[in-house]
Amino acid sequence: MTESEAGCHQGTDVQTNIVAAFHRTARLMRAAIFDDDRLMPTSAPEDATIAASGWVGPDWKSGGTLLMGINPGGGGDRYRGNPTDQRLYGLLQQFRDADDVKEQRAALRRLSDAWMDIQSTHAIRRVTSAVLDAVGECDVTSAFMNVLPFRTREDKPARAGELRRAWTIATGPQVAALKPRRIVALGCKAHDALVAAGAAVDYEIVLIKRAIGDTSIPPHARETLARLKQERQQ
Repeated sequence: MTESEAGCHQGTDVQTNIVAAFHRTARLMRAAIFDDDRLMPTSAPEDATIAASGWVGPDWKSGGTLLMGINPGGGGDRYRGNPTDQRLYGLLQQFRDADDVKEQRAALRRLSDAWMDIQSTHAIRRVTSAVLDAVGECDVTSAFMNVLPFRTREDKPARAGELRRAWTIATGPQVAALKPRRIVALGCKAHDALVAAGAAVDYEIVLIKRAIGDTSIPPHARETLARLKQERQQ
């Protein structure tokens, strides 16, 4: 085997491991994470039973930047869903139900492309764009997931034990397959959830504080972004 062939083979193995880890999360049941039903949303309950695995840019490579939120939104009691959610959760179901590796890879690609497209229309895009600009990356070289892959009622936080469970059987193996350089926590709640889950033991976690509604980039976040940019330029 030539050096180029070996490199190609290793790259294929990495992609296979990523797809497998994300697919295991996609097939996860709520009961494997939560102690009880107190955080089961009353709105769109069918979506709340589907694990949102996250997305991976098509040009992701080990050492890239992983963006992490706390959990999928839309858990409010008055929430009734929308066409965007129907699209996303439909693709999540397709990925979950894919059987062979080739089908799973294609389904994750469709899901990731759609998720990136959808996320680009949300206010959080202001934050993620600033982060990726600072580290010299873009959507196609980055990845995104939530510490907890399920919606929660009124978007309330999970217990520490539930977060650790989610990290152990779902999120942690996904991160291990990705091998990111760092995890960027999108907001204090995501940061605290990562720490509670135990992620700080093995990974550098960078906190990016967020303004209410992501209407601006707070001063603390600007300082962190400046530091990330400086590190990149050194």
